[in-house]
Amino acid sequence: MNAPLARLYSSAQMRQEIAPDERRREQRHATRYAAWIESSRGERTDSVLTDVSLHGCCVSGAAAWLRQGAFVSIGLGQGAALRAVVRWVRGNLAGMEFLHAVPHGAREWHELMDIVG
Repeated sequence: MNAPLARLYSSAQMRQEIAPDERRREQRHATRYAAWIESSRGERTDSVLTDVSLHGCCVSGAAAWLRQGAFVSIGLGQGAALRAVVRWVRGNLAGMEFLHAVPHGAREWHELMDIVG
């Protein structure tokens, strides 16, 4: 079981059970964009980014080696990869939380969220 994260929950929500989609404070942006995932052991797979926010994403096409709790790098094209921890895997889908919010200079990621400034 995952430990609750303060930025995903309000204090009232921390005390009660809620539906997963209702506990997120930030908007997720639906997309269909080619991405790659690399494990800490160098295993690499191509995936499709299905949604993204400043603090995480969901991918389709998760590899068999992808496991909850694993640390990975996820990238778009040749740009710099973001470090993340896999929070859940269901079939060929996986949800990831970035170790740090998407940096301001990561233009490709911000374009997917329509927040380029």
